[in-house]
Amino acid sequence: MLRTQTQAYYGPQNAGHFGLALGSYAHFTSPIRRYADLVVHRALTEAFKLGPGGELPADKDMEKTGELISKLERRAMEAERDTIDRYVAAYLASHVGEVLDARITGVQSFGFFATVDGIGGDGLVPARDLGREYFRYDEAGQRLVGEDTGAEFALGQRLQLKLVEANPVSGALRFELPDGKGSGSGPRPDGERRKSGPPRPLKRRGRPANIKHQGRKR
Repeated sequence: MLRTQTQAYYGPQNAGHFGLALGSYAHFTSPIRRYADLVVHRALTEAFKLGPGGELPADKDMEKTGELISKLERRAMEAERDTIDRYVAAYLASHVGEVLDARITGVQSFGFFATVDGIGGDGLVPARDLGREYFRYDEAGQRLVGEDTGAEFALGQRLQLKLVEANPVSGALRFELPDGKGSGSGPRPDGERRKSGPPRPLKRRGRPANIKHQGRKR
């Protein structure tokens, strides 16, 4: 849920806080553990004449400072996720071949990503391993839909997957359906292949595919 929202960024302009319905807002954590906290702390100390607060970036440098610490925070988050992925893969390396409870956390045209319940770590299930039919990618609905059977794999769906690879060095996981490759769905129930022709349109839901998220340019 958090990853679908616009990421926070630091800047010198007072933009308020939408969620808290505040006209004035400055981000701060205690104890002080980031440079953004230090800047706010020093500014408050100086504004209220509470003593020497330390050096502050010049006004002309505040925009650049905000961009820099926003970038560094993204990098720290990525490093944290990479570290967690490696630890999870190292733990799951002894469980290769087991069937695990998982949840789909991302859908792309080439397959979907799933996270093991209660453990974490994202692993890929390639679309080519899902079945003997072609799976089409519904971007707006965030799902893969079988061309013949209508079987689908959608964001948030819970299912069981077999762990077939866990690489502690890269942190990569790979899953298959419990019965192995190609077990997702078979031919049409009547044993006939769908007649050739244009693909059936998918029922769209969610945000239309032609409307993209407008985030802050960095």
